[in-house]
Amino acid sequence: MRALDDALSSLGAPMLLRPLGGSSEPAAAIARWRHGPTTVDVPASDAIRLVMTLVDGRDVRRPGGGALGDRAQAGSISVFMPAERVRVPIGGDADVVQLFVRQDFAEALLGSPFEHVPVFGLRDFGMQAMVARILVGTVGRGFGDRPMADEALLALLRRVRDHAAERRLSVRPPPSRRKGGMPPAALRRVEEAIEAALENAASPTLANLAAVARSSVTHFARSFRQQTGISPHRHLIRRRIEHATSLLRCADLAVADIADRVGFSSPAHFVATYRATMGVTPGAVRAALAASSSAG
Repeated sequence: MRALDDALSSLGAPMLLRPLGGSSEPAAAIARWRHGPTTVDVPASDAIRLVMTLVDGRDVRRPGGGALGDRAQAGSISVFMPAERVRVPIGGDADVVQLFVRQDFAEALLGSPFEHVPVFGLRDFGMQAMVARILVGTVGRGFGDRPMADEALLALLRRVRDHAAERRLSVRPPPSRRKGGMPPAALRRVEEAIEAALENAASPTLANLAAVARSSVTHFARSFRQQTGISPHRHLIRRRIEHATSLLRCADLAVADIADRVGFSSPAHFVATYRATMGVTPGAVRAALAASSSAG
């Protein structure tokens, strides 16, 4: 993987490193690292680096000097530019899946120039699902696994490009308060309440979240959708799936236990919802994470 050595060399030995794209000298790769508190120092290279964290509540410093205390929640996505050195101090245990894609390879796949922007802690559920499919498709040995990984990589690159276009054209409203939406402080309280509930194997109701937001249930549901673009119920399902993915790393937890801990009524409901939203089963993700723990 000489083409990606510059991007990989400073990160230490990965638990998993697999090529993508099928060439003898890959222009893309997927890797997984697990480490304790450290400062990740990635030199400039020709590779776009996309990182999805698997550990909830990791304290980090934003590239460029943001304050310590920013939290990289499970499932959050960060995109780092090529030809740019990045230093990210990490204040706790980390477990991340990273994708490295050379700029010229991305442009060849897309058939057009590939514009992108640096992003930290993005909550894009579609991108999370694409990374999960790439991981499963790369580690798995079943028929169709590799095509699934290749298709997910192309979809992921398109989504990164779309984020750049949205930001450049100012399609998205500023991250403060959208017209008719929730105050940022109320939304933050709701997110904290959901996180605390998941950590305690509880499932907040719509009324619980409305009370946290200090709003009526009807007004809360309407303003939450206006602010985030999705309903509170759909958002809660996504957070359950994110938390479940983090728990799938734990070999001592059965899938049924995880279903119960993240608030699903039955293992069957959990498996069906996970597959519908992620494109792969929780069992497939668990097997890929277990394999990557022992892969070299």
